[in-house]
Amino acid sequence: MKIAWISSWPPRHCGIATYSLELTTALKSMGHEVHIICHTDGGSKEEKNIYPIINTQDCLWNEVVYQTVDDIKPDVVHIQHEYALYATNNDYSTSFLRPLFRWKIENNFPTIITYHSVFTTLNLGEKYFMNLSLDLASAGIVHEEYQKIYLPMNIGRVPNNVYVIPHGAKSLFKYKDTKTHLHLENKKVIGMIGWWEPNKGFEKIVKLWPDIIEKIGQEWILLVAGDARPGSTSGQIYKPELLKAIEDSSAKDRIKTIIGMFSPEKYDEVLSVFDMMILPYSQASQSGNLAHAFALGVPAVVTDLEGLGSEIRASNAGIAVSLNDKIELKNAIINMANNDELRKHYAKNAEEYVTEKIVWSNVAHKHTQLYQNRIEQLQHETTIETNGHLA
Repeated sequence: MKIAWISSWPPRHCGIATYSLELTTALKSMGHEVHIICHTDGGSKEEKNIYPIINTQDCLWNEVVYQTVDDIKPDVVHIQHEYALYATNNDYSTSFLRPLFRWKIENNFPTIITYHSVFTTLNLGEKYFMNLSLDLASAGIVHEEYQKIYLPMNIGRVPNNVYVIPHGAKSLFKYKDTKTHLHLENKKVIGMIGWWEPNKGFEKIVKLWPDIIEKIGQEWILLVAGDARPGSTSGQIYKPELLKAIEDSSAKDRIKTIIGMFSPEKYDEVLSVFDMMILPYSQASQSGNLAHAFALGVPAVVTDLEGLGSEIRASNAGIAVSLNDKIELKNAIINMANNDELRKHYAKNAEEYVTEKIVWSNVAHKHTQLYQNRIEQLQHETTIETNGHLA
């Protein structure tokens, strides 16, 4: 199939860009032809079939996308949606509704939307966008079953075109000697990685660290890796607060920071030194960080939020703790750190979960099945219209 893929794209530092790169690589390996329509900061000159034309500051960006898709003449259009990627002046991506409407009317190919930000409770703007876009699209994809279950309560109807396909992960892989490269040889590492935003809650662990290290021993290091996302006002405010919490910690000699906007290779290298990962988020739908950790066999302690708790229960590869319960969070970290066999058990479960459920080849196969299903349905509807059986 020829697929027009609309998304952010590397070198943009964005989880959805990385997601798109990894999933489209798997789709290409199956023989599909993928054309990437991305933002103006995506792609490189040596890449083929890349169209860096999305500029949301231009009020006609949606028309440019429409014309580009028209030139590609795809078998299917697949949009990777997250509100911030396509919003102009906080308009909830409503500019995308115009090309979706035209594609539906023209009926030339199915349109698929993967929704990367779907919570159990949507605000008013999110409700309207979800309802309208699902009505115009051939199919919508969410990553977790609970996201599909809660949709009817949010949009006031039961959509019949929503499918659950999990966030994928790389095949199991290991890095050699990375602890030596990062000067962590003979250390055990509890790690946190990702964009530094207030909802990540990294400072909570930093503040708990003196009590934790007292219970688990001096061979452990807390590694805080990442940076504030460029252009994020909240991230730029949060970054000095997090660094100050580290500097003020009585256990700062047992804390290591690696600041940077990592390439995918560097990200994997840093994550590979973790003996366990902590995701103490206060808000999240799902996390690519968790999927990457599983691919490296890294168990996790997470707050029991939306997709985080759901993935822990599906994989049995870690511990989910109640939101805002610092004692439960601290005890879960201490218990996992002090129990080598428990970490090995969770790590084994993580590896099995990747291999059997969420490896990219499996996820790509599910996408291909959905594409083919929607294409066949569209062809059937077109045949009926041609025969004049529709009013």
